[in-house]
Amino acid sequence: MSGKRTGSCKRCGNCCRDFCIDLHVGGVTDYEFTEYMRWLEAHVGVKAHIKDFKGRDVELQISNSCKHLVDNKDGTYSCAIHENKPDICKRYPEEDYGDEISRKCGYRFL
Repeated sequence: MSGKRTGSCKRCGNCCRDFCIDLHVGGVTDYEFTEYMRWLEAHVGVKAHIKDFKGRDVELQISNSCKHLVDNKDGTYSCAIHENKPDICKRYPEEDYGDEISRKCGYRFL
């Protein structure tokens, strides 16, 4: 974690449209890993960033809106299942990820 979270949600919806997943692809050869990366990159809305080639660590950036994201038609967004949304959504963001979403977010970390 980056410290204590301060601020509040701007209701921009960015965190519900784009997200990243850290992935470890173990037990494959260099060729298989390279082909796997090519396959990931072939998908619309997916960007794969190799964090450690030999360690087979990858970060996937996925641009795909949550099916529960509601456009309020006033420049803000909300969650259709806010009271029952997954815990990962309730905790987000847990740190400053240093990405475009974090720079636009209303939350900051001390």
